[in-house]
Amino acid sequence: MSEHNHIDLVEAYIHAYNTFDINAMLALLDEHIVFENESNGEVTASAHGKAAFEQLAVKGAALFTTRQQTITELALEEYAVTAYIQYQATLAADLPNGLSAGDTLKLKGETQFRFHNNKITYIKDVS
Repeated sequence: MSEHNHIDLVEAYIHAYNTFDINAMLALLDEHIVFENESNGEVTASAHGKAAFEQLAVKGAALFTTRQQTITELALEEYAVTAYIQYQATLAADLPNGLSAGDTLKLKGETQFRFHNNKITYIKDVS
């Protein structure tokens, strides 16, 4: 699989994420997808397998009224891509950390993707 195909998968995944299209996200994933979210050096969420990923994606989508990941740079490897991201989202609900519905989050981070057989097999969000 070429780096061009990897970029297409990453861009399709981010578009589906931004538009809350969980089914389109799932269509890009390997059955044995591994997902991790790391914030400040700690893994704050993880999922193993498509069903677990779907549950996490549904819960995550419910937290926001809008969300937008914008790729600022891509680093390509043979079987991996790291997307450097600007992230902005508006909360749909109050969070335990004191943020309230309507608040806007702005973050910089990166998302690491790995691939096999034209599917995404690993995603790690780091912020």
